[in-house]
Amino acid sequence: MRKSRRATKVWLILLGLMLAPIFASGVLPSQALVIGLALYLVVALIGLGLFDLDELRRRLPQPGTDVRITTPRRRSRVRASSAAQRAQERASRLADYEEQFTLADIGLIVSEIRPDGLHLRRDNLTLDDEGIQPYVVIEADSSWANETVTAQFEILDQSGQLLFRHVEDVYLREGQNNILSSNRLPLGPKAPEGVGPGLWELRVTLAGSVVGLHTFPVGPSLASRQRQIGDLERRRGRLADQAAPSVDDSPVSLEELLRGQQ
Repeated sequence: MRKSRRATKVWLILLGLMLAPIFASGVLPSQALVIGLALYLVVALIGLGLFDLDELRRRLPQPGTDVRITTPRRRSRVRASSAAQRAQERASRLADYEEQFTLADIGLIVSEIRPDGLHLRRDNLTLDDEGIQPYVVIEADSSWANETVTAQFEILDQSGQLLFRHVEDVYLREGQNNILSSNRLPLGPKAPEGVGPGLWELRVTLAGSVVGLHTFPVGPSLASRQRQIGDLERRRGRLADQAAPSVDDSPVSLEELLRGQQ
């Protein structure tokens, strides 16, 4: 076997020496030169045993067989709400931020009991509402499928005071996951003491990583607005009284009347 391979090498060297002057002379056109070099390389590879024809036949599809072309599965692009985009962008500024999930939506739900039934809404929050319930919608890849992770919801008021914290375990699936807190922050008569209107913040942590920081306005209660309106009207009345010219109601003498006619 070694002798035959050695003889093949010698034969290839001799063949190369014979063809080299022809290729170097420039007599052959460029296309023929390229084809000749390619054929010489194929012959060399086969002769040296570096090109296995049997292996090539096994890899090529046989006549009459179906050829299936598989493409890698790609996840559809997540359409994130504007609130989710802002919340994830704010979370990314944290020093320990680690993007493990894609945030699709974030916010709070208010439940209202009306004569025609229970209604849910997500805007126009005021201190008159009975309570607010935070939620997030996240996109999880296959590495988080069938995993149970810890979710934490926190709500802070305009001064940074922590008003609400709720922790629970959630089960994730590949793709979109809707995670709604099973507890809510009570408002109205049951609101935390000293709570006031302003720009509040919702912070959601999932699997130990903050996924979103969402800011939202909370308006004052109706009673507070009425007090503000009453204070404003009384203030306007005092200012009007101060700006009005003073009137002298004392009687005018006859001499002053005659002096005024001259």
